Amino acid sequence: MLPTSLLLGAVAVAQTPVPSSAQTGAATGVRVSLAQDLVRSQVQGGKTVETIVQAPKSVLPGDVLREETTVRNVSGKAVRSLLVGVPVPRGTEYTGGATPSTARWKLLFSNDGGKTYSAAPMRTVTVTENGKTTTKQVPAPINTYSHVRWAVTDLKPDETLKFAFRVRVK
Repeated sequence: MLPTSLLLGAVAVAQTPVPSSAQTGAATGVRVSLAQDLVRSQVQGGKTVETIVQAPKSVLPGDVLREETTVRNVSGKAVRSLLVGVPVPRGTEYTGGATPSTARWKLLFSNDGGKTYSAAPMRTVTVTENGKTTTKQVPAPINTYSHVRWAVTDLKPDETLKFAFRVRVK
């Protein structure tokens, strides 16, 4: 069993673009909190039913966790171009289940440690086709994603948004 404190090394970051330095959520009037919950699945009457165990004391390899980030605007005014980013916790791998893109935010992923983001990260592979070796870009497997980010167009005064994704304990 792994204590969940080892996995909660993930830090949620909310920021707005600034010319020379990034501001944290506190500087923009945005409060950010992260919760890590265990997702238990069981079949009942032929249907899969999920139970959420909040803040589990320990987890086992193969367990699925929900990483949920809550973002609240406490500034009293609208916040524009907000980035909400969460690294995939060490000892886990991304499995999906992320809050999808909407008209107000775009879901993005990184597979290079948070250096670049896109809706579908790519990776370079070398393949041999018809006796010829070539390199090409292919979609990266989702279990190689290192970070999840939501680019929010605006956060209204006193508004709260929740974003989540799932990981599996290695």
